Amino acid sequence: MLEIPTGFGDKFRKAADLLDQHDKFRIITHYDADGISAAAVISRALMKAGKGFHSTFAESAPENIPEGLPLIFTDLGASAVKKLSEVNETVIMLDHHRVDEAMPECEDKVFINPHEFGIDGAREVSGGTLAFLLAVFYDETNWIKAIYGLAGAAADKQNVGGFTGVNKQILDEALERGVIKAREGAYMDGDGIRDALIRSCDPYFPGMSGDENRVDEALKRFKIDPATPVDEMSKDTGRKIMSLLTLSLLKKNIPAYMVESIKGYRYISDRLNMSVDELYKLMNSCARVSQPGLALSFCLGDKGALSGARELRAEYRTSMVKRLRELEKEGPELMKNIQFFYDNKKTRKGELAGLGMMYLFDQRRPAFGIFATDGKYDISARGTKGMVGRGLDLGALCRKVSAELGGSGGGHNIAAGATVDKGCIDDFLRRMDEEVGKILF
Repeated sequence: MLEIPTGFGDKFRKAADLLDQHDKFRIITHYDADGISAAAVISRALMKAGKGFHSTFAESAPENIPEGLPLIFTDLGASAVKKLSEVNETVIMLDHHRVDEAMPECEDKVFINPHEFGIDGAREVSGGTLAFLLAVFYDETNWIKAIYGLAGAAADKQNVGGFTGVNKQILDEALERGVIKAREGAYMDGDGIRDALIRSCDPYFPGMSGDENRVDEALKRFKIDPATPVDEMSKDTGRKIMSLLTLSLLKKNIPAYMVESIKGYRYISDRLNMSVDELYKLMNSCARVSQPGLALSFCLGDKGALSGARELRAEYRTSMVKRLRELEKEGPELMKNIQFFYDNKKTRKGELAGLGMMYLFDQRRPAFGIFATDGKYDISARGTKGMVGRGLDLGALCRKVSAELGGSGGGHNIAAGATVDKGCIDDFLRRMDEEVGKILF
């Protein structure tokens, strides 16, 4: 049984009651993989109950809140609770991002944020797993959808080093119920071991990913058939491959917990014939090329959409490896306490910053990915667990520094974002460098 704070559970029970009171809903969710995961869980739960829904993907809660249908906000909305509390509609909000604002109490509305109950939304529960909790509070048979919720948590890197908190409780219960099975192996996928190594971007292997000659030389040296499926490698082949990949990470002084995280248990749904790892990566690829609707469609059972998502995934992996190799060669720009780079795609800069911090960049400085758009700079910030343990809160810093410059920002302690006018980017980086220095150095 799940063990969550009483008040937390009470909010889910109230939200489940609100679901019972209406026949059709409008779902507004974040456009990233965690938001897709949350929308998929809620949509499937509503379909099962014979209720209608309309889904919209957004970067944040809309300025003008739509009316006409009860509203369900997933993976966003916590920064707009005052506005949401005033609309003339039933509202259910499920958001794991930290905000300073208290969650209001309203008769026909429920605002669920884990931080209100001492649960770390950056590590212990995601938008997808919050949505999953609502689904099982509403109907316990929705446990079969556990893979969708956990995919959202994995997309937010909450599985690095192993699931914890509420996520782990969900995983353990799903395993006990048999709706998910565990299989040990490497977190790689592809048409064969050669393809998996060449196009591996998450995890990314410095000096190996994207380098066909290096991969071919290594496979020849170890006498490994390039076409061998990853899931069918012998134990001896698996050991050789893992030794090779571990060495590529150790050469970059990657922390031990990250080196260990390239292998472990893959959690698989026999009903879906897919692992949590594969599912979140398909969702993520669709999100990063601005096609979240395609991902939601395949989550709802559209086989044509699944085929299209797999094609997008192959293309996206190729482009990501190419860009990561450029960052590996050139490196980010360094300031005293932070590092940053510019990218020409808004939707991938955050993932590049995160993967850079995991596999490429200086582990002592948080990374900032920057994209120019419409007279502004859109910024994604990423840190490490070690930095957070020493007091770094990128969400709070992005909020503070961007506000000083007339912009906006926020997010988690380990992953956050901000937007500032173009003329302010140098001041933003300078101020962020100062603030990070006070905490980490």
